[in-house]
Amino acid sequence: MTTLLQRCQTVADKVTQLALAQRHANQQRQVQERTREWKTNYEKLKSVSGRVACLSLDTAAIASVAEKRAHLRHNAVQVLERLTSHNDIAQITSDASWTRLLASVEGLADELETSGKLAWRSYIDEQGTLDDPAWLRNRAPSTPMNDAAIEAYQKHHGAYAALVKLTMPRGTHDLAQLSQTIAACRTEAGKVDFNVPPDVQRFLQAIQLGSATLASLTPDVLEWLAKNGQLERYRIRSAGQ
Repeated sequence: MTTLLQRCQTVADKVTQLALAQRHANQQRQVQERTREWKTNYEKLKSVSGRVACLSLDTAAIASVAEKRAHLRHNAVQVLERLTSHNDIAQITSDASWTRLLASVEGLADELETSGKLAWRSYIDEQGTLDDPAWLRNRAPSTPMNDAAIEAYQKHHGAYAALVKLTMPRGTHDLAQLSQTIAACRTEAGKVDFNVPPDVQRFLQAIQLGSATLASLTPDVLEWLAKNGQLERYRIRSAGQ
């Protein structure tokens, strides 16, 4: 027959087990909360760091980032020492150490983001600007070669415009693509001929309107068509056809 002392001991054991279980559950909850807090801040830092890595920061930005990084490292060491010495996850939030660590992660991410945006703008400016396709189309005489060059230019310029709208590059491929796109635009722009003789401009305009006649084929027009390999592009037909 179970004695009163044995029953008391059984109850005491169950209370101890329950207390341990509650402590374990509380530690698990705190681990999950701290992990979530850390992951939220660290993922932002990781993302920004990856995008900034392909850029060249100026001297002041490098110094500022280094200071923020050293501050983060110092706070991380403090939290690690507290956790190691107490072996209790609850102890890392018993003072402001954990809050300072999260703030330093956020501070470094913000500093990298600000510096990265400035470095990206600087990189874009260094590549030089491009003329708007509409400006080229309005200024250049309409010829088959000009029209083809401007159409190709507009296509490349669309890719260029999308890149320069980015607040920061997504990786090294954006820097390479920007340089390639600008080079392609300049190649096409170099094909545009702004010095088209007036007779040729009138002839091409008449072709577009369907009003060209043999009188439109002046010697200057024939010479220009031959020089630019355009003679076979056009056919003479009777007005009655």
